Amino acid sequence: MNTQLRLTFLVATPLALAALLMLHPPGGDPVYQGVSPDADAWLAVHVGMLPFLLLMPLALLTLLRNVHSRAATVSRLALLPFMVFYTFWESIVGVATGVLARHANGLPAADRGPIADAIQDLNRNWLIGDGSVSLLIGSTGWMVAAIAAALALRSAGASRPVVLLIGFSSLFAVHPPPVGPLALASFAAGAVLVERLYARRVGAPAGTTPAELPA
Repeated sequence: MNTQLRLTFLVATPLALAALLMLHPPGGDPVYQGVSPDADAWLAVHVGMLPFLLLMPLALLTLLRNVHSRAATVSRLALLPFMVFYTFWESIVGVATGVLARHANGLPAADRGPIADAIQDLNRNWLIGDGSVSLLIGSTGWMVAAIAAALALRSAGASRPVVLLIGFSSLFAVHPPPVGPLALASFAAGAVLVERLYARRVGAPAGTTPAELPA
């Protein structure tokens, strides 16, 4: 991947996801009553998120491509539970809730109660719902990955702003606006700074150590 293409990927991926998440409906409780007015938008946003749950880990791995440390290894390993459990949770709570809400909206009002109850139970399930084990493991995976990546980049010579920006991107796990989009914009900004650091190293004199490089 050439430099310009890589930078485009690192910036466009989080910003495109941030733009999508700005359309995230607020929802509410009871869940069906909160989702039903915006069921189409709810479903579109959560289906649209799914490919980004692979692209964002790929972006983070790209930032760490030349970094080899314990923190970098922790970051890489933590992406696995994020991809498995967060995608699982997003598919159920996001996509399935939207599908069921759209179906219920097409029924007579008197027939919506059982589906509304099913949606509520789904979202309160200890394994797959909001506040569930799946969400906890998946969210923790991304948070650990982002924070460990920030520390790894710092040890490799990146500046404090990079640490703050990539570290703040850990809050992408809280994806509805404004937190999710802000965290993703932070990732994009941090990626620009990291790529500038890599570009400087390409032209640095032989034997230059990370601490000697401008950041």
